[in-house]
Amino acid sequence: MKNSKSVIPNIFTTLNIFCGFLAIISALDGKLVTASWLISLAAVLDLLDGQMARLTGSSSSFGVEFDSLADVVSFGVAPSVLVFKLHFSTMGILGIIISFLPLFFGSVRLARFNVLFGGKEKTKFTGLPIPHAALNIAAFVIWNYHFWGQLELSRFLIPQLFLVCVLMVSTAEYYTMPKFTLRQSKKRLFGISLMFLAAIILALYPQETFFPLSTIYILWGVVRYIYRMIRS
Repeated sequence: MKNSKSVIPNIFTTLNIFCGFLAIISALDGKLVTASWLISLAAVLDLLDGQMARLTGSSSSFGVEFDSLADVVSFGVAPSVLVFKLHFSTMGILGIIISFLPLFFGSVRLARFNVLFGGKEKTKFTGLPIPHAALNIAAFVIWNYHFWGQLELSRFLIPQLFLVCVLMVSTAEYYTMPKFTLRQSKKRLFGISLMFLAAIILALYPQETFFPLSTIYILWGVVRYIYRMIRS
């Protein structure tokens, strides 16, 4: 019975990796905004496969490994190809190395995560999760093309890439998706309310707010990390 239940989250994982594959093809064809939205869709599917595994009680070692491989494609390879086509394809070997960073640091982050947790339940992430790093890159592309029709803020791209890459392998803490039980919802009511507010704003104004909201999430982890260092 458990094997049959595991099919459900694995379907979402398969759709995740398929979206990553389509994102790579779109980026290579120069359809950068389309590629960015496909990476974003892959992140939604990645969230759903974990939720479905918990709901059906079908978490497994295979599912953990399959999910990690899907994440490498959708949130490692796809963003690296995206930024290469976006800005670094004319910079020779330096552009190739910079474009490789999201894939490299994302892979290291996934390997470390699997060694430390290996499918165990967690209440927080150590280091920026790779889907959030990829989402921030994709949101940056969407934001630029929505307002200017091109990469207008190119001078911010390299610092942004270095920031999300370093954060992926850092010890900065980021919250996981809250579990919607009555007891835990009361305990984390403020965080859940903020999550729903951000979801509503994002649904109403996706192109305008996607990048700012993603950046706020990332910087909040940095602020908490610095605060903890000062306190300690």
